[in-house]
Amino acid sequence: MSNDVTIGRAYFKENEGLHLNEYCSKTDEKALKEDRKVRIAYMIISNLESKDLIADEKDKEKILKKVKENYQKYLIRAVKQESIKDGKSLTFNLLKDRKEQEVDKKLVFLSTISLFSTKSYGTVLKADEYANAYNKKLEEDLKEKKEDISTTSLIYTFDSSQRLLSYEKDKQDGLEDDEQAYIIVSMPYVYNLVKGSNKQELELTYYENRVIASFMPELIVEYGVFFDGTNNNMYNIDFYKNFTDFLKEPVGNIQEEIKEKVLEKETKKQKPVEDITTIQEYILSTPNPKISNEVIILLLSQMDKAEKPIRYFDDKSNLSLDEKEVLKSTKANHAKKVFDFLVDVKDSSKRIEEKDIANFVREKILVDDDEGSSYVNGESNISRLYKVYDADDVKNSIDVAATTRFKLYESGSGTYNPFVEKDYEGDSVWGLGLAIGETGIKAHIIYSCIKIIEQLQAASIKRIDELVFDVFGFSRGAATARHFVCSILKEADIIKPSRREYTISMKGDKDIFYPFFGDDGYVNIAGKLFFNPFRTDVKEGQLGKKRVSNPYYKKEKIRIDSISFRFVGLYDTVSHYGLTQDDDSKDLNLDFYKDGNDKKIGQVVHLMADDEYRFNFDAYSIFPTINKSFRKQDKKLCKGGYKFEEYYIPGAHADIGGGYNISNETIFIAKQLSKNSEIPTELKNRIIAWNKKYSWLNSDNLTISTINRKKDFENLEKDGFYYISRYLPNSSQYIIYVYMHKAKVSNKYEYVALKLMHNRAIYQDVTEELVDKKDINPFERVPLGSLSSYRFSDSDTLIEACTALEENKELKIYKKDLYQKLKDDYLHHSSKNDSFVNRASNEEKENSDFYGRRVIYTASGSKFTRV
Repeated sequence: MSNDVTIGRAYFKENEGLHLNEYCSKTDEKALKEDRKVRIAYMIISNLESKDLIADEKDKEKILKKVKENYQKYLIRAVKQESIKDGKSLTFNLLKDRKEQEVDKKLVFLSTISLFSTKSYGTVLKADEYANAYNKKLEEDLKEKKEDISTTSLIYTFDSSQRLLSYEKDKQDGLEDDEQAYIIVSMPYVYNLVKGSNKQELELTYYENRVIASFMPELIVEYGVFFDGTNNNMYNIDFYKNFTDFLKEPVGNIQEEIKEKVLEKETKKQKPVEDITTIQEYILSTPNPKISNEVIILLLSQMDKAEKPIRYFDDKSNLSLDEKEVLKSTKANHAKKVFDFLVDVKDSSKRIEEKDIANFVREKILVDDDEGSSYVNGESNISRLYKVYDADDVKNSIDVAATTRFKLYESGSGTYNPFVEKDYEGDSVWGLGLAIGETGIKAHIIYSCIKIIEQLQAASIKRIDELVFDVFGFSRGAATARHFVCSILKEADIIKPSRREYTISMKGDKDIFYPFFGDDGYVNIAGKLFFNPFRTDVKEGQLGKKRVSNPYYKKEKIRIDSISFRFVGLYDTVSHYGLTQDDDSKDLNLDFYKDGNDKKIGQVVHLMADDEYRFNFDAYSIFPTINKSFRKQDKKLCKGGYKFEEYYIPGAHADIGGGYNISNETIFIAKQLSKNSEIPTELKNRIIAWNKKYSWLNSDNLTISTINRKKDFENLEKDGFYYISRYLPNSSQYIIYVYMHKAKVSNKYEYVALKLMHNRAIYQDVTEELVDKKDINPFERVPLGSLSSYRFSDSDTLIEACTALEENKELKIYKKDLYQKLKDDYLHHSSKNDSFVNRASNEEKENSDFYGRRVIYTASGSKFTRV
């Protein structure tokens, strides 16, 4: 709930609060003119003191009212005590500009305050640049007035209030753990000279009907959390690509020197290493270059300055180059291999191509050089959204509260989190296949929880009024995102709304990560204990017979008052959790509707792959009932759009969520016995009918040709169906293997799915005319920047497809020609009948087809398929 709830005229901008008072005579209500005797009394109430009054009350209006009623009498007693000195009225010469008065062990701060003559409250707020307060909070009739008024402004921040609270508590037993400034209560008062007094005695007038109470200026933290898909790891992909790009320059320089015959070993004077700035210069200027510590440092320095960062996570690789231990690092080991490679380039008569550099990096640098590893995948849409999250124009447009923004990327199931492992690792079969273990769904949530707190602590954040999550996920990452969100929603209740109707707080004394760490405050993942960063009360945990210390024990805990799940963007939810492929709703919390959780969330958008057919890729709708519609919406929002939206858009799983590289695609379709080496007419007709039904290749130019061996597909540039004949020994028959081949399949359709989600997160509805940014509530707009690096303006097909999808048109029904173009050039056929992992589904398979339909589950576990 927003801290903008106040009693009296309290206003906010960013990290600052203001108590605005008007001073006038109690007799004739005319504005006061003299400010020497105008005073303010105020006190700071801590969160723990407030809790003693209100227990578990979450309604901030009720909290503020109770605190004001309780502490107003402290203010009155304090000013009355000040007004009497030694049993007599206070005199003007003894009035101090600032003092504190103790009342029942609470300090009340008393201060002279400057009086300003102005025309209206609105004039004050505009002068102090409280734009949101002026526009949204101040009553219209108070924005402009013609008569003079006298006002004062008590300005405070959380830090200034915390210092006063610490000062107060230091006079007693000190601040308790987790005790923080929570509410400020103030009351204006004045002194008038007693008429006829020779001693300038003062008469007290206090305004008990103008007591102001307000919370600390609100700190909103926006957090983008991005869970990538199975076998997707942005760090691994970037490492491979950036390392390959880094090597292009030294390889090119060396080859250019050799080509132009500039290298003259006999006459060129060799330079000392300390006078050389690049590794290529050293290798070219040295007749017989040898590796040494100095050469390694030279190369490490060059790697550190790479235009695209080559990022290492182990501690030694991140040491200063002045420290000897850096020579024992993973990065130094890679530098030695790079040196040997560049020397070979110099000595080679062969022209080194970009693919040769990539092969070197895969075979000698990467820990996993498998063709399907997370290092050599293409970039996913989750990675792309992560990179554009945090647009300054959104952040700067909000002055009502201080907004701090973070983002977190969590790699997909089957890949290791380098922040946890502190190094690059090969992919895990348990995480890839079953979504369990140290690279599985639940493990990646644990890693995310820890990284979130570490980021907040690094930013010295100690309290958060509202933690706003924007959560994105693809594939098992979408299942991870849903489990993350729904598990927290299950342990939370809606609090009285102010800014957002779906803001929640945790039940009882539970912290936000309780659903994942449980009552003990720690979990065991693959033989290692991970502690809940909020459980600073847990000293240690039990791991077998061993006790493990909690690194967060007695650390300062971050206070989070409320949570809002503003936006959840999902690409094609797949879970396949555990040993069997069936309904995973029993093991994972995937249902946004369960137990009224649909009321506790802002918006959910789910883009599903309509051309996915794999057996191991059962999908999970966001709806608890069967949804076969191209587009389904539920719960219309007053701001526009719907709370829940789900689309079946063209493409296979990774066409939607990303991860492809531009490459040839050769898919095994079927095999059949034949009396000769020619494809049987029956099989040929079946292929033609199947292709016409599913539009994989353009039927007008369809070819079904023979090919000698699978290796010949590598350089094949013509799309079509191909077959390989193999004679069966000791038989009069042949086996005909049929393949569908598509040359140079583009990955740019991924940008269409990216744009749909991007626009849906920023604007109200991707299927309606985009509204002007100024009409969008800035608190509801996800801070995503420009997609300038992911444009498809050079493709009329993609432009038309994106427009049609935004207009809510199902392409395979209303835009068949366009759908065919997409299938020809952009969409992938992910299922392979010769692959165990990627084998096709047989669900509801028709006799004329080569495979069946994809299985889909509702959020509540009902099974269905979509035509």
